Parts: sequence; structure tokens; C-alpha cells
Amino acid sequence: MTHPPEAERSHRMARLIRHEVGDLLQSVYSTVAVLLERLPAELALERRLLGDLKNRAETCRCELDAVVDLASVGEPLIERTDLAGAFSHALGQARKRYPALSMAVQPLPTVAVVADGRALPAALFLLLTAFCQSTRQQMCLGFAQGERHVDCTIERDGYPVSPEQFQWLHVPFATTQHAVFGLGLALAQRAVGGGEVEAHNRPDGGVVVRIRFPVWSDD
Repeated sequence: MTHPPEAERSHRMARLIRHEVGDLLQSVYSTVAVLLERLPAELALERRLLGDLKNRAETCRCELDAVVDLASVGEPLIERTDLAGAFSHALGQARKRYPALSMAVQPLPTVAVVADGRALPAALFLLLTAFCQSTRQQMCLGFAQGERHVDCTIERDGYPVSPEQFQWLHVPFATTQHAVFGLGLALAQRAVGGGEVEAHNRPDGGVVVRIRFPVWSDD
């Protein structure tokens, strides 16, 4: 299958940026980690600022990977994917970064789904990070398992999202403001093979994202 020259150039540029900037972010991440080990415990403010810088570097590196995935000229690698494993990884990172945030999480479904197993953890991480940043008091993660689909619902309280922001579900690079939300939605849409991604505001404030995963069948 041949691809337009513009798409090939965009993908090459995205990979180049990830390589060059990714090395810089890794240096920042490693340097901050060393400083955190050496700083005395009583310098709480300095340690918190360095920890925030380390988290930002990690998130930016994940965003770069998402950009490369979205600029890819090939099809997603749709395969048998451990849904619980993907969510466990993303939740672990979110809880470590936002330990004071209340997260109501239903038991993770022990079922294999049809998805891009490599891109899905990054998509979930970006979505959960965006929700954690904008949650006022609590974020909720729920699951409803049927015979052919598993529905995942991510909800948060707080302010609603504008209609323009919901367009990022299909146009991930329309703006740079709150880019994690747009990248997470767009990457999730690409990572779910034959599934659906929907987002809307809650009537009482806040946002809901629903991701429908087709259940994997060995038939």
C-alpha cells in the first residue's frame, strides 16, 4: 500500500522530533531523579517543584509517542489485548502522580479485547492525566461488560468542556491548549479496533468519556 508523500514526510518529521526531543527529556528526567535523591528531606518545596518537573518530562515524552502514533502512515496494530493490564499501568501512574485525588474505581474486567496493545496504555495514561488535572474532588472509572463489548466510563466533576474541545476527538492537533485531553481522545480512537470513543458533558458539571472495546474472540 502506498501513502501520500505528505503523510510520509509528516511521519518522518514526527519520528525525528521524538528522537531528538525524547533524548533531551530523558536527560531532564534522569537529572531531576538524581537531584531528588540528594536533596535533604526538609527542603519540601524544592523537592515538590523538582517532582513536578519530572512528571512534566514524563508526560511530554508520552505525548511525543502519541504524536508519532497519530502521524503514522500505517494501520494500528490491532491484536488481543489485556484490558486490565493496560488500565492497571495507567492507573498506577495516575495514582503515583496525584496521591491526594479521590479515585473511585470498579474492579477491572478480566477479559481480552480487540485493541492496539502498544498504544492503548499511552492513550489511557494521557486521558487519566488530563482528568486528574481538571478534577475538582473525584474521578470515577467504571466498567460494564457484555457478551461482545466492554464499556469503560471515565467521569470527573468540575467544569464542563467546550464544543471546540470535543472536536479534538477527531482533530487532535486543532489547538495546543489542554493538548493532553485531545491527544488522549484521538489516540484512544485509533487504538480501539472496531470500537467507539464518545465524550460529553455531565448535566451536573464535569465530563464523561466512554470507550467501547470489542471483546476478543478466538473463533
